[in-house]
Amino acid sequence: MDDFVECNVVDDSVLDKELNPEQAAAAKKINGPMLILAGAGSGKTRCITYKIAHLVSYHKIDSNRVLAVTFTNKAAREMKDRIQKLLNCRKPFTWMGTFHSVCLKLLKLCLAKESVIKALGGKWFDANFSIYDDDDQKRILKEILKDDLGDDYDVNELKKVHSAISRFKNTVLYKNDKAVLQTPDVAALNAEFADEERKARYYAAYQKKLAESNAMDFDDLLFNTVRMLQMVPNLAEQLRERFQYVVVDEYQDTNDVQYELLKLLINRDTKNVTVVGDDDQSIYGWRGANIKIIRNFHRDFAPVTIVKLERNYRSTANIVKGAGSVIAHNVRPAEMQKNVFSKEEAGELIHVRYFEDDRAEASNIAKTVAQAGPDFYAKTAIFYRTNAQSRVLEKALNDLRIPSVIFGGTRFWDRKEIKDVLAYLRVLANEKDDAAYLRVINTPPRAIGKTTVEGVLAKVKAGEGSFWDNLLAEANGTGRGAPKLKVFTDLVTNWKNMMTSGEYPLPILAEHIINDTGYKDFLRKEDEVTADERIANLDEMINAIREFDEEHPGATLDAFLQDISLLTDGDKKVDTSKGLVTLMTIHMAKGLEFNTVHLAGCDDEIFPLVRGTSMLSMAEINEQMEEERRLFYVGCTRAEKKLYLYHAERRFFQGNIRPFAPSRFLKELDPSVVDFTPCLNTRPSVPDFVGNTRSKPSYGSYGSSNYGSRPSYGNSGSGNSYGNRSFGGASHGSSFGGSRSGFGGSSFGSRPAPVPASIKKNDKHIVYRNPVKVVKAPAPSGPTIEYDNPYHEGARVRHSRYGTGVIMKAYGSGDNARVDVRFDRENMNRTIILKYAALEVIG
Repeated sequence: MDDFVECNVVDDSVLDKELNPEQAAAAKKINGPMLILAGAGSGKTRCITYKIAHLVSYHKIDSNRVLAVTFTNKAAREMKDRIQKLLNCRKPFTWMGTFHSVCLKLLKLCLAKESVIKALGGKWFDANFSIYDDDDQKRILKEILKDDLGDDYDVNELKKVHSAISRFKNTVLYKNDKAVLQTPDVAALNAEFADEERKARYYAAYQKKLAESNAMDFDDLLFNTVRMLQMVPNLAEQLRERFQYVVVDEYQDTNDVQYELLKLLINRDTKNVTVVGDDDQSIYGWRGANIKIIRNFHRDFAPVTIVKLERNYRSTANIVKGAGSVIAHNVRPAEMQKNVFSKEEAGELIHVRYFEDDRAEASNIAKTVAQAGPDFYAKTAIFYRTNAQSRVLEKALNDLRIPSVIFGGTRFWDRKEIKDVLAYLRVLANEKDDAAYLRVINTPPRAIGKTTVEGVLAKVKAGEGSFWDNLLAEANGTGRGAPKLKVFTDLVTNWKNMMTSGEYPLPILAEHIINDTGYKDFLRKEDEVTADERIANLDEMINAIREFDEEHPGATLDAFLQDISLLTDGDKKVDTSKGLVTLMTIHMAKGLEFNTVHLAGCDDEIFPLVRGTSMLSMAEINEQMEEERRLFYVGCTRAEKKLYLYHAERRFFQGNIRPFAPSRFLKELDPSVVDFTPCLNTRPSVPDFVGNTRSKPSYGSYGSSNYGSRPSYGNSGSGNSYGNRSFGGASHGSSFGGSRSGFGGSSFGSRPAPVPASIKKNDKHIVYRNPVKVVKAPAPSGPTIEYDNPYHEGARVRHSRYGTGVIMKAYGSGDNARVDVRFDRENMNRTIILKYAALEVIG
């Protein structure tokens, strides 16, 4: 893509003007390995954005030779946009994205080459493979378990196997300093017990099913890329030559396989790699992230330049000091010590409040939000450690008529109606995608019986061809189910013909699928109450496909499906335009910031939450506790101006109302920055937050704790240090995570009713409450676009998003009528479908 204007140059003087001294030093040094250790709110994104802009403008590095890896697709888009605005030109940055998106691109490129396929043994995946989501994966595993254990297989076993397979793919074994991926063969070879052998066998069967369907799961994108580069060393060497510079954001969240990928792609001679991260914000150990990777970077790539970004620009001094006093209780290597400080105003003290129970906690959070007023709703977030806490909080907000949204509820693209239509599109993109066929063959209902489908599956298992081949044979045969199958196969064949003709844009093709299947009528019959909202979701889906079509000229159906499959929870947007209070788990809050944060459930055993303590060693328990403390630190540092921390003395938990002790993290806060409000009730006296006697239920042993030496941690810019203190005398002994005698007894009333299924499942409300309606401009009249039509070649037009431009080509008819427009701001053509875009002719 050519630049549409000459680029601005981001030279040393620009860096000195726009960045602080540490940020500027990190941006200026481009050669050799560098670790940017960036504290919370320290402007790390700004720093690496300027560094990449400096690379491509001042040092004239081709933007396509910079590999920049971000944690989310949204972060990649924002970084690319910021760099292009800095440069005032459109550089492509083809290799900027998440690990998964980069790997997908590599796989698509490499698997299209015969030489690569030959080097891989002549039989592997082809380039148009599907990407299976969580539902697809579980459907395959369900078949495998049913074949082995019968219909009475344990659903929990499916979850365990699913988790084990993901663990196999995301962890690496090291033998004689060589990285060994855990393929099914390796997993079977290293299995020591019958349970491990069984999981390895299921893993092998699962991978075989994926291969037969020419499909990969999300973990496979990384796993198979590393495997491919290990098996074809020449390919890895070519890529190392291509990528002159490598930049990795959120390096503290890197897992073993991602680390091996980086080692394969980083040039071994120049080692021009910059990694950015903060070990104090490493919170994904439970899903494979390895904190040792960032902590060993200075050894693995020695000699390394380490730059520390320690000034927090986001939060008030009191919030930074309070969060720092807690994280100082973690043991950190000397190289990773930071003196994080703030030069912002001191601000309000951190509000720590105790309440009798979770209902009082939720009610008071809602009242505090209400007192702040509607102007602050969109600037306010309520965090919690586990999803189960959300119900009582949402109810309290609803009781006061405070609008809210649960961030992290059902993803738009995961809604059933959306996934059904996507599955129809998938069968057009990949004829071997059996999971997609199975999802839609009877949706909407076509009276195609279970026996008929099982008969087709039996032939597939016997090696008699693909699901589609056997389906066609059955549909054209004389069997009892043939006529019904023929209706389905004729529909699919017709859509395939429409797609290959090139005359039907993607959104029009999707509309045909929805209309031809009668899907909207099906939704109305299924549930009249939810039908309108679900139909609106389908309209918004068409709108999203239309946007993709405009933003990616010439993109294929396969490209669209890839784009959707790469979206993660981290790519969701917090919509601040609708005046809604945001509710989310702290894990979901990573990378976000709010004026006011309420953190509910600061109770020991809720937060910190430690899993499976009876099976863990003391070292493993300590590792989990340190990660929980890092999570608390992340939650606190999302707040800009106000931070509220809450403890409930009793809480509905795992089917019972039971007492909880205050979180040890509350007691680790520096008391000089805390405004403490005790729970004013009448119960036996124990020490409160600051050591005074007050009324409260007895929690057993809750004495002093010895953490050993504490690292110093800066405060509010004054240069003072702290960390070797004990506040409130919290006990962190062996009782944590174990049974507590006397809990859940009759003193708190009778045993409550079982948790309703809807709460157990933790169902979420629809996040996209008001989908954008598709705005349809009148389609041009007549069978084809004629020159006297206002949308003719040479006409000047205005688009609400892309501005003004000139129509370069007009073609198609009816719903398919479209124009190629070269907009003034861009040196490229965009295809605009006239049915959807209200394109204004201005000359």
